[in-house]
Amino acid sequence: MRMPSIAVHALAIVLAAAGSRATAQTPTVPADNPTVTGVIITNAGTYTGQSTSTPASAGQLSPTGTVGRAADWHFVSDAPDVAATVGTQFGIEFRIDGTPLGDGITLRLVLAFPPQGIRNPNTGDMMHAANIAAPNMKIGALCILGYGFDNAWEIVPGVWKAQIWYQNRMLAERTFTVSKAE
Repeated sequence: MRMPSIAVHALAIVLAAAGSRATAQTPTVPADNPTVTGVIITNAGTYTGQSTSTPASAGQLSPTGTVGRAADWHFVSDAPDVAATVGTQFGIEFRIDGTPLGDGITLRLVLAFPPQGIRNPNTGDMMHAANIAAPNMKIGALCILGYGFDNAWEIVPGVWKAQIWYQNRMLAERTFTVSKAE
């Protein structure tokens, strides 16, 4: 499984030391937190692109235990129908609406699989949904979150529901129908 546009995000905290006297203290101004008002969907469907996979880290639950990053993606179709073949990639392309532009935020992709779920034959683990933290997604930038079939065992026919979340708020949802191979 590949979950594109995922990056590692580091958060730096700067503490100001206060002097022993009130007159020696320097006032500090807290940094503004980013404000996310939503996402603007620019495409949803199947796409092609270069993808590299790395092991999933904390907060990234995927059937294969890996997460991918896509580059040079191009949408092939905006139809919600997805071919049940290894190599197929599908997802949602969007811009994050908010301020300040360029600030990094963490989004989550929640991908609900059809009711039968996905069983990883290597681990025996059964999953009914992937929940992938996508740190350092930039406000105002064109982003993509999706799924790619790397293994035949990942392909489960039926309705897949993809949701983009910021904190405790769902920003977008799309459904895709994975068709049986003919």
